Amino acid sequence: MKKLLLLLPLLFLLSADTAPKCYKVTKVTTLVEAPEMKKERILFGIKQMTEEILSEKVSICEDGTPVEVEIMSIEAPSTSTSFGPFAKEKKETIVKLRIIIGKDDYWGQGKANVTVQSTFLDLNDDNLPFNKTAFSGAVKKALVEAVGEM
Repeated sequence: MKKLLLLLPLLFLLSADTAPKCYKVTKVTTLVEAPEMKKERILFGIKQMTEEILSEKVSICEDGTPVEVEIMSIEAPSTSTSFGPFAKEKKETIVKLRIIIGKDDYWGQGKANVTVQSTFLDLNDDNLPFNKTAFSGAVKKALVEAVGEM
């Protein structure tokens, strides 16, 4: 019984050290040169999205462990099909990123699609414009995947 009473405070002290850490998103960078968008437009809102997605899994605080987000690549391949007067153009936005916490890297990839269909009409441009909504959807999916690895 005495041993149990002596071990009880020790267990309490050990469990206090394993309290969940809190994090703070300190830096968002990109390695991508996208002529369709300015660098500031690419980074806009990613910090808030990261904090929102991280907060579902861990605590966010002002003096927490630094978290960095790095956009590694943005791809936007497009495909088109036409049959007589009917045409369909599809652009897929693929974002690859990594979250850096200390020495650990967590990778994520997100995809979002934009599709345009037309009949007897030509698109003004052969390429679909870069869609901000698809980009932000792809970023969110990549962040969810990266945070899921933690």
